[in-house]
Amino acid sequence: MEKRFLPILFTLLLLSFTSINCFAEQQTDLAAIVAAEKFVETLDKAEFSVAWNQTSMVNQSYTGHPDWFKKILAARPSLGQVHSRSLEKLSRHASWVGLPDGDYLRISFTTVFQHKKDSLETVVLVKERGMWMVSSYHLR
Repeated sequence: MEKRFLPILFTLLLLSFTSINCFAEQQTDLAAIVAAEKFVETLDKAEFSVAWNQTSMVNQSYTGHPDWFKKILAARPSLGQVHSRSLEKLSRHASWVGLPDGDYLRISFTTVFQHKKDSLETVVLVKERGMWMVSSYHLR
């Protein structure tokens, strides 16, 4: 009787750990998505100084404040208002090109701007001090 019970117990334990890991991963994904959405919404409002403060220490050390503003000001204001934005893709990475190894999430949004109908915004986040911080932003 006990021999039959052990495989069932093992299976239940394995399923519970898998469920806990999946739940933790979903919570991580949600926190990162919220951080990315907050960042792009800050850019939408042209609050570029606030957006800069939402970027990671790694980003700030690799990209100087004036260079970052120059790139953002060259791209964002001419696009006009956001008409729609939807989550396109989320992917995990242990490293990112040109940056130290870490816990990275790449989140892409399909965005329709007033003056650009088909855009892909990509926000790369890195986990710093237990929080998701913007490591880079790309607009295509």
